[in-house]
Amino acid sequence: MKRWRLKLLGLILLSSLLLLSHMNRSVEAFGKPENAKKNRVLVIFVDMSGSANLARRTVYKKAFEKIYQNLGQGDRVMVGTITGRSYIDFKPAVDVEIPKKSIWVNRIQFERNLSETKEKIRREVDRLLSRKRGTKRTEILNSLNIAETIFHNEKRRKILVLLSDMIQDSKEYNFARVKVTDKYIDETIRYRQKHNLIPSLTDVKVYVAGASGADPNKFRSIEKFWTRYFAETRADFSSHRYGHSLISFEKGL
Repeated sequence: MKRWRLKLLGLILLSSLLLLSHMNRSVEAFGKPENAKKNRVLVIFVDMSGSANLARRTVYKKAFEKIYQNLGQGDRVMVGTITGRSYIDFKPAVDVEIPKKSIWVNRIQFERNLSETKEKIRREVDRLLSRKRGTKRTEILNSLNIAETIFHNEKRRKILVLLSDMIQDSKEYNFARVKVTDKYIDETIRYRQKHNLIPSLTDVKVYVAGASGADPNKFRSIEKFWTRYFAETRADFSSHRYGHSLISFEKGL
């Protein structure tokens, strides 16, 4: 009888060790770089200029709804603003991570955490979009340098969403008042290269919603500027992801 009990105890111990080993491998695998790359860091910049007041209540709001529908577990979501002092005063309105399912957290707690996190994002975004007083300037170029800083040490897939009319309006560059010709684009890029102002956005997938222009020619010339500029940053940019509305947005895990 004692021998039978010892065998049973041995089997239980062996089974426990095998189960623990399997759990450890699962946890380690989940934390490997290739799995981390499946998660994303989403940086969303909202144009707060006066000319975007209407867009914040319509186009940008619809874009956020599209993003909400496609958030995934483990995604980091950061929402910031594009203003006349973007680079100097930047402070994210939202910076949270979507909870992931875990063997250490029961289903009810996970669902509660998930609901609270999404509600927090929605609450802060609604507060941001409801602001009625817009800023005078639109520093899109400097906002891209902020994005470079945020993405620098991230191992997750990188997504940049620009909710803006993309009409740069700063002391140095005012797309509404100048002709955005090939020569203008060349000179702007050369100047920013010379002064090390072009950010590195390698592997950053870019979406633009809210793009505008006084007429079709102005719209196309501004789009051409950003196509050339994003090429210099080495971002993953496509005209299919540039437009007035956020037509589609990739789904997370």
